[in-house]
Amino acid sequence: TGLSDKTIGLEAVRFGAQDFLVKGAFDADTLAKTLRFSIERNRVLQRLEETQRLAHIGSWEYSFGNELFTASAELFRLFGLSSLKRHWHLQDLQNPSSPLHLFVGIHEQVRAQGEHKQDLEIELPDGRRRFLYLQGKLTNHNQDQVVHGIVQDITERRQTEELKKARDLAERSARMKEQFIASISHEMRTPMNAILGMSNILIQMDLNEEQHNLVRSIKQSSEILLGVVNDILEISSIQNGKIVFDYAPFHLQELLDTLVNVMQYKAQEKDIYLEIHRQEGIPDLLVGDKLRLNQVLYNLVGNAIKFTDEGFVKLHIEKLEPKTPEKVHLRFTVEDSGIGIPEDKIPTVFEAFTRIRQKDRIYEGTGLGLSICKNLVEQQGGTIGATSEVGKGSKFFFTLEFEPATEESLEAAPPQEETIELLDENEHFSLLLVEDHKMNQLVARKTLQRRWPNIDLTIADNGKEAIEWLKKRTFDLVLMDIQMPVMDGYEATQHIRNHMPPDIAGMYVLAMTAHAHISKEEKFKEYGMDDYVLKPFEPEDLFRKISKYVRLARAKRAS
Repeated sequence: TGLSDKTIGLEAVRFGAQDFLVKGAFDADTLAKTLRFSIERNRVLQRLEETQRLAHIGSWEYSFGNELFTASAELFRLFGLSSLKRHWHLQDLQNPSSPLHLFVGIHEQVRAQGEHKQDLEIELPDGRRRFLYLQGKLTNHNQDQVVHGIVQDITERRQTEELKKARDLAERSARMKEQFIASISHEMRTPMNAILGMSNILIQMDLNEEQHNLVRSIKQSSEILLGVVNDILEISSIQNGKIVFDYAPFHLQELLDTLVNVMQYKAQEKDIYLEIHRQEGIPDLLVGDKLRLNQVLYNLVGNAIKFTDEGFVKLHIEKLEPKTPEKVHLRFTVEDSGIGIPEDKIPTVFEAFTRIRQKDRIYEGTGLGLSICKNLVEQQGGTIGATSEVGKGSKFFFTLEFEPATEESLEAAPPQEETIELLDENEHFSLLLVEDHKMNQLVARKTLQRRWPNIDLTIADNGKEAIEWLKKRTFDLVLMDIQMPVMDGYEATQHIRNHMPPDIAGMYVLAMTAHAHISKEEKFKEYGMDDYVLKPFEPEDLFRKISKYVRLARAKRAS
């Protein structure tokens, strides 16, 4: 047969051919065929076992005729077992200490239902937890009922599904949080617009000193509250990855001069020296995000003044060795002689909503400012930190890299802020204000009429009323609130653009809204609006926008 005596003997014993040998009921051809079949079957079984191992699928079967449970090697590996016998009697499985005890009763479920499926969570002998999928199906084989089944390791799939669920939940929670914060922002900004607006009107009137101080206190308190709202919106945008940096050429000294002009009065109120020390050799023309640098510096300097009762606040700017060739690496340090921070609290000051409390003092704020600074600096590749000593003061410092700029690049850059000449006080023009909030109607009317006594101002309570007015007459400009009953500002603007005559459809519409998100990435343009004024509005900002678009409207009609 071409097989050695040793091979024949081993294979005969292994596959049951010893019956032929013992009884002698064989001939050479029969034995050869039997052994070839047995050897080939062995190879197939080996390949099958390798496939099961690669797929992490074990197989099992149970015979009702002889109550014998048979399992593949991979099944034992899935249960963290090794060197176990392949065939088990039912009574062996019924022992609670048996590693395959969980199979007890499954064969009866399969017999009753024809098929059974379930997921299992098991603990392996080494303590690891795994998820398995078990399936069994009833078949008839040679007048015997047999259950054929598989066990598959689905741990990775389950972990992937759980991660996806966790990610979906996190994304849903983030959206809900963003919507909640946006809603709260709107609900707070709307009445604040009335408070700040009326304060601005009152402060211009002929008041005695006591009345003037009271109105100024109302205005300052409202501005603090507005700062809180802005901080909450800012930290929400940062956490949701919606901060976009705008890099452009700017003058460093101009930025520092503006910082001193804005902060000086706060320092003077507390008789604090505010100083800036800029190291020689630092280029004045840089490329970076001027707005975000301003934001960080205003926050750090403002904090230093707030927590300093006497002495000084100093801003140091020094040049460091650049991390990237051709770039300017700067370190900004805000030093004060204030109350200081306990050493054990320093690592936490940059966390959101962290505030250092004192028994005899309460400082206003959300505790978000330093967290915002940290995110703005680190998202630009910089570092930020602090050192402090209680009663002696603090130093807050951060580093950023900038590209050097030239006058040519500065001239080529788009202007940061458009210079707009306001319309003359005696100017006559028509404006449609669409606003449902009665107090905000009053604020807008009083503010506009004090600036332009001859203004032709019409007020509509909602978008539907606005459309009715536009059917009757034309206006130079429309100021459109967003959130209104009956018809909101989005619907009204879309109706104007798509369903009204060309001369009306093409008129300028400005959003005047407490929805802060409308300014992000020029969202207002998606709704067919030309620009926006955010509530609570600064009167000068409102006057500039009105002057710009009234002039554009007149130029359009003239052409």
